[in-house]
Amino acid sequence: MDRLSELPDSVIFHIFWLLPMWEVVRTTILSKRWLNLWTITPFLNFDETDSSFDTTEQFRNSVQRPLLRWDGVKVLKFKVDTGENKSINGDVDLWVRFAKKYEVEELYLHRVIDEIFWADDGEHNVYWVPQYLYSCSSLKVLSITNCYFRIKGNVQWNHLKSLTIVDGFGVTEHVINQILCGSPRLEVLIMSLLECGKSLVIRSASLKELLIYRYLDSYSDESYSTAELRIWTPNLERLDVKGLPYRKCLFMNVSSLIHATLGFSCLHEFDEKYCDDLSGIDGSLPTSHFLGDLFGQILPSIKHVENVTLVSCCFKVLGAMIERCVNSSSPNVKSLQLKFHFIKQRCFVGMIEIFPLLKKLVVKVRADDRGHYNRDALNVDPESYLEIEANLPKSFVLQLRSVEVTWIEGDTIFSLLEFLLKFASKLEKMVFRVKRTLPPAHPSNSLRVASQRLLRMPRSSLAAQFIFSEY
Repeated sequence: MDRLSELPDSVIFHIFWLLPMWEVVRTTILSKRWLNLWTITPFLNFDETDSSFDTTEQFRNSVQRPLLRWDGVKVLKFKVDTGENKSINGDVDLWVRFAKKYEVEELYLHRVIDEIFWADDGEHNVYWVPQYLYSCSSLKVLSITNCYFRIKGNVQWNHLKSLTIVDGFGVTEHVINQILCGSPRLEVLIMSLLECGKSLVIRSASLKELLIYRYLDSYSDESYSTAELRIWTPNLERLDVKGLPYRKCLFMNVSSLIHATLGFSCLHEFDEKYCDDLSGIDGSLPTSHFLGDLFGQILPSIKHVENVTLVSCCFKVLGAMIERCVNSSSPNVKSLQLKFHFIKQRCFVGMIEIFPLLKKLVVKVRADDRGHYNRDALNVDPESYLEIEANLPKSFVLQLRSVEVTWIEGDTIFSLLEFLLKFASKLEKMVFRVKRTLPPAHPSNSLRVASQRLLRMPRSSLAAQFIFSEY
């Protein structure tokens, strides 16, 4: 029985989408019915990154030949990933024009630019988004990487719901305004920006998800400290702002926000000594106090948010943030997730005071940019907790119902957990995960030892369930 031939077209086309087109053509040997089916597939994926093409000409032919034989009615999904191929901007223009001709709904245009090549050739190498694409009203999903934006007319993306811009050049406040004005149905906007000196104003009544990641393409760029971010999005439900900090962040209308992720950090967030060497916003790097001011500026404007995630901030930044927010608690925050390289017990207790009605706490230790874990991460001193407990009011009680902790072999976090168990009288569940640092071939009893130690700890909630796992 030829089971492949019995598959419905929708399933076969989905399989085609998961493969680059040059491999899709080779699948014709699998089934008689598949022999010419690839010529009418509405999903066209020209991904060079995993291919064995030796020259640009080979890649060019791998795209042009299938397009010449294509006999479909409409293009639903079209992807071009050029890898490191250079000097094919003219060809890419033809391919994108082909997609627009057949009313493409999802377009993925990804370019790879070598930093040295960019420095030598400048704008001659970068791909400029063609003007005709701005009037492609059939688009519903658009993802663009390493391309230059310059809009000369009006944007007509009347049906666009999701836009992703990665390493986009020319993404100025004016360009963003043009895009938002011409995208009345846009719900998801994701931007990873290289040009950090640019201020942004995001004003949209349709947006539901907004993610902005901001970083430097080189440490010599000092203009980022003057940039500002202003957001007016009354229907926004999820907001992620990560990377290098803005000079000011003003969230003027985010009344529908449910999830907020904040991750402003120093360039060398994984190395504590840099926090002492920073020279302020007039220099090349921000100080921890400046970052603390920024967090203190943002948190009061998202008091109503139920789920907050803080990412990649060293403990000195957290300390400065807590100082700025000492009189600005967020009682509506029910879930808090911490993803840090460093955290100290005083910062942790201070954060609990900012979020007094917290129901769920997730603590994760993240590797630095080199993939290393700091051996002192989450390292706590039992005597410090005794000192902290002595200064707590007698009525101090944690409202936590659920705690999830990722523990790295070798680090000491049991004083922190003992503190939680002592004051979380309503705790229902504690999930304890061990992230192994030893190779799988080496036996480890860390999970058993840790679980035994936790179960022996006194706790105010006798109904708390413990779940242990290793990965």
